[in-house]
Amino acid sequence: MKTPFRHPGAVHAALAVAALATAAATLLVVLAAFAGAASEPFLRDTPAARLAVARCDALGERGRRHACVHRLVAAAKASDAGAARVARLAPAPVSEPRVR
Repeated sequence: MKTPFRHPGAVHAALAVAALATAAATLLVVLAAFAGAASEPFLRDTPAARLAVARCDALGERGRRHACVHRLVAAAKASDAGAARVARLAPAPVSEPRVR
């Protein structure tokens, strides 16, 4: 059986390039998945947050617990956004002139 390529090394090179491209694509997908998970919002570890999450955990059904925690995170995120907005609107501190 004859190979369609004149140089058998070309087949090996093509397979090596395909394997490298597949490995690079797989690595990019895994990194993207971790980057997406890392950017997920989370609650600060406070006694109030622990109590609220415990109340969500007591709901029983997984879907209801997930929705409850989702609402908690959304409320905390909105609260943080409001605090950031207020901080931007606050006047900048006036620096005192230096005395020599």
